[in-house]
Amino acid sequence: MKKLHYVLLIFISNFIYSQNNFEIDLTSDSYINDSLILGAPMTRKGFGDLYTFDIKPNKIISKFGSDHSLYFIKVQKENLINGFIEYPQPVAFVYLDKKNKSALGTKIFFLEKGKYKIDLPQDINFLDLTINTPTNNEYKVLQKALEKFYVKSNNPYQQDSLISLDKKQEFLAQYIKKNPNSYVALWEIVNDYTQYNYHPDYLKNMNLFSAKFKQNKLYKGVESHLKAEQSTSIRQKIPDIYLDKQNKLTSEDFKKHKLTFIDYWSTTCAPCIKGMPEIVNLYKDYKDKNVNFITITDESTTKRMELAISILKKNNADWTNFFDVNKDFQK
Repeated sequence: MKKLHYVLLIFISNFIYSQNNFEIDLTSDSYINDSLILGAPMTRKGFGDLYTFDIKPNKIISKFGSDHSLYFIKVQKENLINGFIEYPQPVAFVYLDKKNKSALGTKIFFLEKGKYKIDLPQDINFLDLTINTPTNNEYKVLQKALEKFYVKSNNPYQQDSLISLDKKQEFLAQYIKKNPNSYVALWEIVNDYTQYNYHPDYLKNMNLFSAKFKQNKLYKGVESHLKAEQSTSIRQKIPDIYLDKQNKLTSEDFKKHKLTFIDYWSTTCAPCIKGMPEIVNLYKDYKDKNVNFITITDESTTKRMELAISILKKNNADWTNFFDVNKDFQK
């Protein structure tokens, strides 16, 4: 019986995998024997874990790092890219121009299950790829509809400027009501949050997705991050933050102070260290005025923690410093 269960488990796993396979037939005569990167666009910390996909490595494809979906492709005459994706998600091709020390990338397109062909010309910067898949077709329609909320940039290397985030979110609310299972609309919320910070309409719009859509991993992850952001906004209760086994921060820790200043830094952040004397001056001016000062260091190894302590001592920073060992503060 155990053997039967094992066989069934393998069968189900293989079936799910096959249902979410993708295959890209990539051609690009301009980049033969050169390398391109295929990866997810930049998002806020925490969202990178949600936008992930797997590509089968081979002689021309290798993964960069272990935590993110970023792949190097050494372009040949013919390039088949096979992989697995759990749900449609945004990606882009990027070329690192070493000569001019710049990165050139296509516009975002959506990676999803199925087979499709992509032909990249020599100039890929801000290239709008034509990929005939359901999600990409929807994305093009939505992008066209959203153009009225942006001022188009005359510089091809600069993004268009958003006129009104409020108006855009109002439009997205109506769009989601008509398209309650839209991964494209969800990406717009994530991207707006990345570009323009938190807005209360994000969660309002999230609630408009269908009950079925709300069960998927991506929706739950995005909602969780946005709720955490909402909880730390003005007049909201701060969630419990478990920094390590011994230390945690709760809303009770802040009640006795009129205001709490928190600086999140690391020993590899040069601007953070350079700006520490300014924080020390603020601390001297406000420590006796019921203002609480806390620094949280993004370090977890003994060597780095010792270095952080020495930096604090060097700057005469005698406030409370915590180490975000569990990375809970980032969430």
